[in-house]
Amino acid sequence: MIETLMWCGVGLLGGCLLSLLFISLVHDRAVRMTTRKLAEAVPLTAKEIQADKDLLRAQFAMALRQLELNIEELRDKSADQLGRLGKTSAEINALRVELDKRSTYILALKTREALRRSVIRKTVKLLLYLFVRSRRQPQLRFGQARGAPAKVVRAA
Repeated sequence: MIETLMWCGVGLLGGCLLSLLFISLVHDRAVRMTTRKLAEAVPLTAKEIQADKDLLRAQFAMALRQLELNIEELRDKSADQLGRLGKTSAEINALRVELDKRSTYILALKTREALRRSVIRKTVKLLLYLFVRSRRQPQLRFGQARGAPAKVVRAA
């Protein structure tokens, strides 16, 4: 049991020594890469600095022009939408006027129908009254006897 633990300890120590060797190699490579990136990022001459500034200006000008184009496109779209909105509201107003005309016409027809019905009702009542009256026996006139026939006036 102790021997097994000793062999495990020896393996562990060997692994640690090997990792120390590899860590120094990895660290050296990381330092070299970082140094190279920093050297590339920092310009060394005034011409390189000026070229970097010009590059930044050009990138900014391109981004600004792209934004201007987007703004113009959005303005065109909004103008087109406003035009369509104007046409739609004109159509809506025309349809409202037509609806009002038709509603007025319908109301006039309903009024006319109600007037016709009332005239027809009055005419029917009058005809019914006249019919009933014609069916009744003639009333006695002043000075006429009760069983005597009424005088009939004939046209000559």
